[in-house]
Amino acid sequence: MNDIERALSDISDIRSQLAASTRFRGYAPEAVAMIGLVSLAVMLAQLAWPGTLAATNVEQVVIWAAVLVTSGATVAAEAISRSQRQHGGMAGAMMRGALRTQLPICAIGVVVPIIIHLHAPEALWIVPGLWQMLIGVVAFASYTTLPRTIIWPAVWFLVSGAAVMWLAGQDGQLTPLITGGPFVAGHLAIAWILYREGVRSA
Repeated sequence: MNDIERALSDISDIRSQLAASTRFRGYAPEAVAMIGLVSLAVMLAQLAWPGTLAATNVEQVVIWAAVLVTSGATVAAEAISRSQRQHGGMAGAMMRGALRTQLPICAIGVVVPIIIHLHAPEALWIVPGLWQMLIGVVAFASYTTLPRTIIWPAVWFLVSGAAVMWLAGQDGQLTPLITGGPFVAGHLAIAWILYREGVRSA
């Protein structure tokens, strides 16, 4: 490695270290709030038409998987665009840092439910609680790059995920309220935290 390559490597390392300790402003509170509002709409629809939208655990898991995947993709697309505006030349390093935290956890959230559905479909009641706990883990892992108050939604998702597993495990059945309620409250709380942080930084 010559001096130029070493210097470039050092610059890359410094940029990565700065990205790891810099507040990430790529998440738009409006996009996160949208997840909460969409979750509320889906939950109310399931409560209104349980025979059509919440008749089985499989239906509920599929519907909520679609909600989370679609909403997550929207937030990710917005985060890429927003981080370029907010972080400039640091945007790439910031996004890579966020992806290193989130992609493995998201992979667990996809692979485990598929395996459960294929080999133990009677245990699908575990899945919504698992998803909530994984969101809590993501929030905890993002503590150094998001507002410090993110810890409260993180705790909420961990506790609610455990509670959902306990409640659903009583009879092995999911309900729209215990499945959707924590997603609504948790995402709206995160959106509020991001909004307040944006107002303070303005």
